[in-house]
Amino acid sequence: MGGELPGNGELGRLVAELADFMALDGGDSHRIAHYRRAATVIRRFHHSLSEIIGAGTDLTGVPGIGKGLAGFLGEAVRTGSARRLEDYRARIARGVLDLMRVDGVGATRARTLRDAGVDSVEKLEAALDGRWIHGLDGFGPSVASHIRRSLEARRALRGRSLLPQADRAVEGFTRVLGRGGIEFSIAGDIRRRAEIVATTDIVCAASSGALWDLARECPQARLEGKRGDNPVPVEVDGVRIRLVAVPRELLGPIAHHLTGPPAYLDALAARAQRYGLDITPTGIVGGDGAEHGASRDAGEAAIYGRLRLPWIPPELREDGTTLERAERGLPSLVTLDDIRGDLHAHTTWSDGAATLRTMVEAAVARGYSYIAITDHSPSTGVVPGLDADALRAQAAEIGRVQRDFPGIAILRGCEVDILPDGSLDLDDETLATLDIVLVSVHSAFAMSRSRMTDRIIRAIRNPLVDVVCHPTGRKLGRRNPYPLDVPALLEAAHDLDVAVEVNGSPRRLDLDHRGLWLCRELGVRVVVSSDAHSVAQLDNMGYGIDQARRGWLQPAHVANTGELSTLKQWLGRRRD
Repeated sequence: MGGELPGNGELGRLVAELADFMALDGGDSHRIAHYRRAATVIRRFHHSLSEIIGAGTDLTGVPGIGKGLAGFLGEAVRTGSARRLEDYRARIARGVLDLMRVDGVGATRARTLRDAGVDSVEKLEAALDGRWIHGLDGFGPSVASHIRRSLEARRALRGRSLLPQADRAVEGFTRVLGRGGIEFSIAGDIRRRAEIVATTDIVCAASSGALWDLARECPQARLEGKRGDNPVPVEVDGVRIRLVAVPRELLGPIAHHLTGPPAYLDALAARAQRYGLDITPTGIVGGDGAEHGASRDAGEAAIYGRLRLPWIPPELREDGTTLERAERGLPSLVTLDDIRGDLHAHTTWSDGAATLRTMVEAAVARGYSYIAITDHSPSTGVVPGLDADALRAQAAEIGRVQRDFPGIAILRGCEVDILPDGSLDLDDETLATLDIVLVSVHSAFAMSRSRMTDRIIRAIRNPLVDVVCHPTGRKLGRRNPYPLDVPALLEAAHDLDVAVEVNGSPRRLDLDHRGLWLCRELGVRVVVSSDAHSVAQLDNMGYGIDQARRGWLQPAHVANTGELSTLKQWLGRRRD
C-alpha cells in the first residue's frame, strides 16, 4: 500500500478479499456474511478508519466491526498487510478467487471447478466452449448459460473503465497539467459521459516531449511507448489515457474529432459534403468563396456554424439521428443545479453506512429541499430489511430528526421488493403509511421476457407505487440486463403515471439513455436518484444527470426538479 495510509475503499477491499478466501476455504457462513457486510460498511464509512486507528481509538465502536476484525484492520494499517490474508494468498491461487467472483459461480462452484483443473476465468471460458462443464456437479445447462452471460458482461469492461474510475484518473492527471501551465481539453467517451469508457483523450497545447516529461513526474502514471510518441500513452490507476500534443489553435477541433463517436463524425461528414465542405480532424476545409486553398475554423462552435447547426452538447453526440433531432431544435437539458431533492437513499436501518441523521445533514449541505429515506424491505436479503414494525420505529426517528432540520422535508419511503409473481414485499396497509413507495427487482432474474415484463407491470399497477427503480437490473461489468420489454413497461408506466428511475449508481446507470429518450417521447415521468448508501454516494446524482442529459431530458421531464409542493401533489395522485 506504499507510504500513504490506506483509504476506506482499500480497507474494505481487503476485508472483502478475506471473506472470499474464507468462503473458498469452507469457513463459517455466518462469519463470512458478517465480514462481507462489514466490508460494505467500511467502504462507505464517512470518516477515515486509518486515522481512527492511528489515533488509538477503539475500532469496535464502528458498527459491524468486532474485536477480530479490528485487529485485522489495525495490522493492515500499521504494516501494509495482514498475516491472515497473506496465508490465504499463499494457499489459494488468485485465479480461483477471480472465478468465485463471476456472477453465478460462488464459492462452492469455484471449489468444484478448481478440483476439475479450472483455476482461472480463461479456463472457465474454454470449459464452457467445450461444453464438458455440464458434467460437473452444479453446472447444468441453465447455470452454464447464466455464467456465460456473466462473462459477457465482464468482457465489456476489458481494457475499459467505469465512468467514475475514468473521472478520478483524468482529474488527477489534469491537476498535473494545470500545475505545468498547459492548456488542455478532455475528449473521448468520457466527454460524452458514456457509461463505460473505452477511450480517454486529453488534448494538450504542448509538445509531446513536454507531455512525456510531465507524465514522468506523476507518481500514479505508468508510461508506455517512448519519448517522442504522439499521443503519449499513460495508464493511471488502471485507466488508459492518451495525451495528444497539438498546436494551440487546433485544440478545439481536434478535441471535437476525438470526442466522436465515429458514427456521429460520419454523419457530420455527410452533411458537410452537402454544403461543399470537408470536415477533417483539424476543422472545416473549403466553403463559400474560398479562392485560395483551404480555410479552417478553429473552434467547435464555428464548425457547427459552418454546418448550419447549433452547437451540440457532447452528451447528445451519438449518430446520424442526433443531427436529425438537432435540426428540430435542441432542448435546454437538465442540470445538477435543477435537482431539488433525492428520492432514493439508504441508511443504517438497512444496508447504508450512515445514520439517518447524517444522511439528512448531507442533503441539507447539498441545498436540497427534500430527501426520501428509502431503506430496503425484508425480502431483499439485506439484514435488516424493514418490515411494518421497523418502518414504524424508523418513522419515530424521522420525526425527531425532522424537528432538528425544519429547512428540509424528510419523506418516509421504502424500496420494496417486487416478488417473482409481481406482488410486493409489504402489504398495502403498511405501504399506505409511507410518503413514497419505490419498487425494484432484486431476485429471480432468470425469467422469460414476457414473464419479467408482466411481473413488473403487475407491481406498478398497485396504486400505492410511485417509482420503479433500476428497471432493467443491469450491473455494468457484472450482470447484463434481464430480459425485459422496455417499451411495454414504459407505456404501462405512462398510463399509470408511475415514474421510472435513472439510477445514478455507477454500476447501474439504469435506465440507459435510449430508454430515457423513449421516456421523453412517451411522456413518462423520470426520477434521477443517487441510490446512496453513504454520504459520498449522494454525489451519484451527478452520474444520473449525465445519463438524463444523454436521453435529451429537460427539467420538466424529471420529477425531482419540482418544488416540494409540486412533488407532494404528484405523490398523492393515486391515493385518493
